[in-house]
Order: sequence, then C-alpha cells, then structure tokens
Amino acid sequence: MPSDFHPLFLFLGNSADLAALADLLHRFADEPRRVEVRRSLPEAGGRSQLTIVPGEGPDAPYGVRETPDGESFTWMLNAWQADQIATRIESLTASGLKSGNDIIELGLEGEIPVKVSKGEFTDNFLTPSHHLDPDYEGPVI
Repeated sequence: MPSDFHPLFLFLGNSADLAALADLLHRFADEPRRVEVRRSLPEAGGRSQLTIVPGEGPDAPYGVRETPDGESFTWMLNAWQADQIATRIESLTASGLKSGNDIIELGLEGEIPVKVSKGEFTDNFLTPSHHLDPDYEGPVI
C-alpha cells in the first residue's frame, strides 16, 4: 500500500492463499534462490512485483525494500527467517479463524513492514473496482 507516512507491503487472502504463500516461503527456506512471487503464485494479484531473494551475513539488507528504479520490491531473507515467517503465516490459515493478521518486521532500518491479512477486507478492496485504487475510473463514492 503506498503511503507517504508509513509504507506497508500488504498480502490479502483466504486460508488457501496464505497457505500457498507459507508453502512458498518454506520452499525458499529449503532451497534459497531468487523467487518472483507473481510467477510462483499466479493467482496472486496486485500491482506490485515482489521478488524474494536470499541473503547471507549480518550486514545484508534484509527485509522488504523498494528497488532503485521504484518499479518493484525485493524481500531479502535467509533460510531461517523465511521458515519462521512461513510458520507465522500458517497460524492465520486455521479453519476456525475467520479473520486475523500479522505484521512482519525484521527490525531493520529502512525495511518496509509486511502485513499478511485473512478475512479483514472485502474481495474488491484495492482492486480496480474500488474507489481508493488509483486506477479506478468509476464514480467516487
């Protein structure tokens, strides 16, 4: 979600969507390599391209960061971080849980927090049919 005050990378989905994201992160943890989220999860929508990239060492720029061209984002993680994040996301997929969210931050300066949300937004939230979307062409409510 773009914001001048507090940028946030937002994943919205149902249990199956979040389970797929968690599985992607577990696979990344098992075999760290560059992963384009849209290519790996074709049902994932949104305007922003996110690429998960492996990081090593204490000085790597971990977390979500905008690319220098401003066109996409990278999420640098090591295997342990990816596995821990996947486990946190899995906790949101429980069938008895109607809604919930988790904000994932590694605590590093300059990183963009990641919010993973289940059942908290309607299906048309921030889609082209929603008046808050910058691509919306209908009447403003």
